[in-house]
Amino acid sequence: MSSSGESSDRSLADLMAGVAVVFLLLAVIFILEARKQREEAIREKEVAIGKVDSQKDGVQASLVSLREDLVVLNADLDGGFIALSGLDGGVNALEIEFKNLQFGLGECRTPPAYVEQFQQGAVPLIHRVCVAVDAMRDAGAEPSIILEGHTDDRPFLGTSGECGVRNGVARFSFENNVRASASRAQEVFFTVRDQLKDAGYERDCLDANFVVSGRGQTAPRPGTAGSEPSNRRLVLRVRGDLRL
Repeated sequence: MSSSGESSDRSLADLMAGVAVVFLLLAVIFILEARKQREEAIREKEVAIGKVDSQKDGVQASLVSLREDLVVLNADLDGGFIALSGLDGGVNALEIEFKNLQFGLGECRTPPAYVEQFQQGAVPLIHRVCVAVDAMRDAGAEPSIILEGHTDDRPFLGTSGECGVRNGVARFSFENNVRASASRAQEVFFTVRDQLKDAGYERDCLDANFVVSGRGQTAPRPGTAGSEPSNRRLVLRVRGDLRL
């Protein structure tokens, strides 16, 4: 073989070796980049999990503290103002039911006896709720104050301008129950808000965070028949949703 042929073979071999080295380097770079991305993904997941856990702990601690404060408040108001749900692990809401807030059939105005209750209890109640709301937001969660109206499952057949019903006939009964429950919740909201006229912090907090919900007959009291009058009730739900 001539020297020129040998030189050509060596050049080709050197070129192939160089190409192999380049591919090897690219493979190493790819592996290192993939490992880096995987490690970053793991770190991001760990940060997200830590964030969610921190929010859960913050919401739970806020609700536990709120419940304890409201037990004391209710005792100060002779025990007849509110009833509170329990708080088990993982729960993100406290349910506050107004005791004895019973609406008559076809009625949506706040009963006079309960207007007097709100005159005493609205400001301290909303103040404690708003402290909990601020604490949940500080923990990174998204808080809300939901005022839920509920009815029994009997058809709302009467004509009542104050309840905003569509028509007092049976085929509209479900719709009318939802409308009536929303009207009751709205009426109580404005009754409570009226007591906060000189309480700037509480009123601003309520305005910024409240939601009015008319549930109608869809969520009867656990363990009761849907037709029982006790299902005509109003519930304040303080909730903290997690931000992912």
